[in-house]
Amino acid sequence: MQRLSFHIIAVIISYFLNGCVVVHSQTVCNRPANLEWHLQPQTAQVKWTLMENICNSMVHCWGDQNRTETQKSDVPPTWNLPQICPLEVQFGVKLFVSIDATLDVYGIRILNVSKEDFESCSTAPQSQDQFLCSDDVMNATKQVEPKWLLPGLHYFIASHEGNSQLCKLGLRLNVSVKEQQCQSSPLVRLCSGNGVCRTSFWEDGAYRCQCRQHYSGKFCEKFDACLENPCENEGVCVSNGTTDHIYATYKCLCPPHFTDRSQLVMFLTSQVI
Repeated sequence: MQRLSFHIIAVIISYFLNGCVVVHSQTVCNRPANLEWHLQPQTAQVKWTLMENICNSMVHCWGDQNRTETQKSDVPPTWNLPQICPLEVQFGVKLFVSIDATLDVYGIRILNVSKEDFESCSTAPQSQDQFLCSDDVMNATKQVEPKWLLPGLHYFIASHEGNSQLCKLGLRLNVSVKEQQCQSSPLVRLCSGNGVCRTSFWEDGAYRCQCRQHYSGKFCEKFDACLENPCENEGVCVSNGTTDHIYATYKCLCPPHFTDRSQLVMFLTSQVI
């Protein structure tokens, strides 16, 4: 017990003497506004350290203050602070974790825990099947076992000999793993080639299609030239369903005294040809 107390005290002293910048500099978690799905396998790496990448407020951890205040109930982040900047990865990613030299001296374990244990920093009981990597004690860069990276939210915390102090200082990580729902089958292109398979940090569950102009549907498989109603002067747009832009893809049913410009252009073009 005395050895444990010495180790924890040493880490705390190191944290407040050398890591005060982390506490007072307001670490902001930088992340792209949107993430696109990659067909090729991706890798990600997280360094467990008290000296950097620890966020201390909801805005700094999660971004836009307006979003944090109006957070949807179906995208439940965990607000307990401090913590390592939350991570979002696509399903199939290879995630590697490492620890800094200070923590390496003490020897820490990284555990998979429930959301409740993440928030309370509970480390008991520690069973073998909770360890994030095949080796229980971290002493080098390790790959996280795939079973901890299935689609969904995952919570990891660090402990030293069962003590929760490291977690309370910020050594806990929230990981969101998302799969893509951008293909009707593996044989077709993402979003039918008419959009981008993308997610945002605040979107729950999966990568989804964001369709290009005039395309709609779950996989951007529908084309509708009237989607944004190009007709002026209260004209009614009628799409003919074609995607061949050599021909008129829609026509306007115009009110009295107005003419469908697209039809007139097509008529004049045919006369020139």
